[in-house]
Amino acid sequence: MRALMLCALLAGGLPLPHGPAIAQTTRPVPERATPGQPLPRLVIGAPGRCEMSVNRDPRPCSSGLVYVLHQDGSILLSVQSGRDVTIGFEAQRDEQPRPEDYTMVLSRMHTSVSGRSAAKEVTGTCRIAMSTDGQVWQRATCQATDRSGLVTVVTFTGDGRPVSAARPGEDAPRGEAPPSKR
Repeated sequence: MRALMLCALLAGGLPLPHGPAIAQTTRPVPERATPGQPLPRLVIGAPGRCEMSVNRDPRPCSSGLVYVLHQDGSILLSVQSGRDVTIGFEAQRDEQPRPEDYTMVLSRMHTSVSGRSAAKEVTGTCRIAMSTDGQVWQRATCQATDRSGLVTVVTFTGDGRPVSAARPGEDAPRGEAPPSKR
């Protein structure tokens, strides 16, 4: 599995979102990293707008995208769905056949509401279209189907501004390409 080919992105820092949607169980999620828990290798924020639906019923979607590459190689792509609600799509596999086309093969979907998180198994993909240098994300579409047949779709449209990125868990110098995940 490879990290996004985002070349020399790391010009500025990106704050980690509050109430991360990465927890595996239903429990309160701390706002800061738990001592001893590794920080993500890469965090990317893509500015823009999003739309979301569940079984074609519109739901709130109020943010750009946040991409998190964890130390174990798992990936989480998240959006805000209201003030205290985060929806995250998790992948254990990804592919990038061309620099401007990136696909995540989904395994779980996370929902965090006011600091309490739950996850469920899903099938589906997130597809991201970006500039060849990875600096601007034009669009993304995530479609996830759970075991009961519920289909969640998030569509993101970038606003033309470059992404921002940080490597909170990496010692790599700024401007170096993200390391391969395996």
